[in-house]
Amino acid sequence: MRLVSCVVLGSLLLAGSASAEDPKYEYKDPATPAPIDVKKPTVWKANMQLGLIWLTGNTQSIGVSGLALVGFKHWNNQLEISGGGAYVNSGTSKYGKGGPITDNTTSAENWLVRGRYDRYFFQKNTVFVTFQSSGDRPAGFVYRIEPQVGYARLFFKSPHQVFRGELGYDYTYEHRVSGSDPRNIDYHSGRVFLFYENKFTPWASFSEGVEMLEAFNHLDTFRLNSVTSLSSTIYKNISLKVNFTLKFNNDPGARPNNLVDPVTMLPFIPPAENSHYDKVDSTLDLVLAVTFL
Repeated sequence: MRLVSCVVLGSLLLAGSASAEDPKYEYKDPATPAPIDVKKPTVWKANMQLGLIWLTGNTQSIGVSGLALVGFKHWNNQLEISGGGAYVNSGTSKYGKGGPITDNTTSAENWLVRGRYDRYFFQKNTVFVTFQSSGDRPAGFVYRIEPQVGYARLFFKSPHQVFRGELGYDYTYEHRVSGSDPRNIDYHSGRVFLFYENKFTPWASFSEGVEMLEAFNHLDTFRLNSVTSLSSTIYKNISLKVNFTLKFNNDPGARPNNLVDPVTMLPFIPPAENSHYDKVDSTLDLVLAVTFL
């Protein structure tokens, strides 16, 4: 088998059931409030991550992943807006595995946009409000609308390590793909988030962010989102990053009831053990990250 692979901007994208990453968990360190009579300058932040995968030969796939963030902090107020996603199109054969490529199918398609406002007070505390929307058709939903409110606390900070946490409320409205039952569902959830970062050398760092959501109105629904990241600075404001995103949903939705067997053209009824979407989605990204501000 001949396989030619050309990777632009350093990208490796593997998806368990096609999920993207939630926008990676990136937070600014709280700063000590300035005296009332001292004006602090507005601080801006902007960065971008981009990756591409291209396979040709007996296998044909092309995909992109990306993330962009822009934000500013003025006095004790901070606003950040971010967005990203992943898309992969793969070649398939109508004759079955091993046959010549005849068709194309979308194997990953997800997106997320997010805005967050923080109000800092004292040295280690903030209150925040977040609004985000996301979509992932291969995972069963067209879009989610998800506002959050909460309190954040910096537990520990040293020149090399940071540990912080958040506690709050999350509301999720989910609009699922055609044929799902129910088509729409919402969750009222308690939210806990923990973040740890270790800059173990001037050029390399490790971070882990874990978000846990427990629904009050659907007690069997527990969700966990984890983002693990390794970063290495290769030139000034340019870094090479490996991000592993894991999403777990203890109560995924049922698969659509309008599926069709392509051979017999009869309705397809999944077996009981496969009647719901998988509980785990994962994404592995190798990307180039550029910090502009």
